[in-house]
Amino acid sequence: MAIDFDKIDRTVDLKGLQADVEDAKKNGGGDFPTIPAGKYEARVESMEIKGTKADPNRPMLAVSFKILSGEYKNQRLFMNRVLYGTKNDKNMIASAMGFLEKLDSGVPISFTSYKQFAQLVLDVAEAIDGKLEYAVDYDDTRFNSISIDEVFEVED
Repeated sequence: MAIDFDKIDRTVDLKGLQADVEDAKKNGGGDFPTIPAGKYEARVESMEIKGTKADPNRPMLAVSFKILSGEYKNQRLFMNRVLYGTKNDKNMIASAMGFLEKLDSGVPISFTSYKQFAQLVLDVAEAIDGKLEYAVDYDDTRFNSISIDEVFEVED
């Protein structure tokens, strides 16, 4: 099925979009820098169980952190952990559980089913949202690319 570009063009404010595109180009245009390995102060921006790009029915823990200070302020760090259909699902789930525990949300971490775990991840995300920030160690060459070094309560 072909994309109906005429239909899309009719539904979009093209002049406004063109101005936004020009503005984005002036401000880096989505050309994000590579974040080097190191320690960063960050907060969890999003966290959920979602399907992989290759298979939307294959669940993975997807976490996005926003860097809060320094040269890479406002840039993102990403961590994905596939939880089903791997050679070692039990260790992948255990790794995800360990990560969730280190977030120090106060929510008891357990796995009884994928459905329960997906809800648990949302509960943890809600419990820490706007309340906790983290000192993280980031190295995308490692399996556990983001580790939590310290937990801080957000100051008002």
